[in-house]
Amino acid sequence: MCLPEEFLKLRRVNEQDCEILWNWVNDPAVRSSSFFSDLISWEEHVKWFINKLDLINCYYFIALNNHDKPIGQIRFDVNSQLQAEVDISIDIQERGKGYASHLIKLSVEHLFAHTLVKSINAFIKSDNQASIKSFQKAGFRYIGIEKIREKYFALHYIAVKNNE
Repeated sequence: MCLPEEFLKLRRVNEQDCEILWNWVNDPAVRSSSFFSDLISWEEHVKWFINKLDLINCYYFIALNNHDKPIGQIRFDVNSQLQAEVDISIDIQERGKGYASHLIKLSVEHLFAHTLVKSINAFIKSDNQASIKSFQKAGFRYIGIEKIREKYFALHYIAVKNNE
């Protein structure tokens, strides 16, 4: 299914999103796609979440469908070189509907338009074909293989800000 971007809206993550984000991050498919596959405890998540809300270099969004229902999340962690690393997940009930590539595209456009970020990096497990396709469809290009956490090899995709 192909959805136009206007079917998705972004809003900043807030304190009320803690539980839904915890549920999404502990989804078995999300855990298996992660470079750290253990389940995350509620206590661990709350501590991490509160820290993320306080960081000025973290851009964290909830994606809403045209009925204002949360369907996923996307987060950009920006380093001192103005490069971001992206993390995305879609609610299990909403997968396979074309949301991921649209969410990536919409949020990347937003980040480039409203920040000084120069590039966005996506590190994807080689067996995660759904993510690879979503990032390619959103305009990311493959640039190589990177070692993550000293034990995983990830496909490295990048989107670069067009300075017109």
